[in-house]
Amino acid sequence: MSMWNSEKKMVLQAAQQMAEKGLVVGTSGNVSLRLGKYGERELLAITPHGRYYDSMDVDDIVVLDFEGECVEGELDASIEKMLHIGVYKARRKVNAIIHAHPVFGSALAVAGLEIPAILDDQVTQIGGEIKVTEYALSGSPEIVQNVLSALGPRNAVLLANHGALSVGRDMREAFTVCELLEKTAKIYICALSLGKVNLLPAEIAEVEKAYFAALHGDSER
Repeated sequence: MSMWNSEKKMVLQAAQQMAEKGLVVGTSGNVSLRLGKYGERELLAITPHGRYYDSMDVDDIVVLDFEGECVEGELDASIEKMLHIGVYKARRKVNAIIHAHPVFGSALAVAGLEIPAILDDQVTQIGGEIKVTEYALSGSPEIVQNVLSALGPRNAVLLANHGALSVGRDMREAFTVCELLEKTAKIYICALSLGKVNLLPAEIAEVEKAYFAALHGDSER
């Protein structure tokens, strides 16, 4: 049995839940978990490329180092592996990442519309507005830089013409952010269709962003 069996199971369960909830279709999307150091190497566990989630098992989850080299597993890792590694390198409090293709979030990503600060829970849990990246091809070095730039210190971002990325201090938080992003996107699209969007008062948004930063920020570095 793998020494990372429980962590790999966590990745598998989150990926299967992502599919069951309709946040992805088919084999799309990917999920990872930071494993910490093994000797001198930083490691992560990540879903494999091109596999259906309902027929996946724990042994299909791949363990990689931060160079993208395989440490454990027979399958090819997700083509977005360097994106996950890039986020872990940039955001040391992030320990789990979920890349999904939710319908409403993806609609805003196609329209190129960022979600301003409209909801209390959006700001306290995601960190403020939800930006849209510049477009880049999946698996490319450009997508890593574009995502890091648009994600900033926050916990979610929309990928232009593609989908969404959600992060958290643990897997449950990353998954909650993934669902919260889609809920926020639905509400924003509904409000736009009603013809009126009232933003959170600026002073409230600033207080809530400060609360978020205290929990998630790397300011004590």
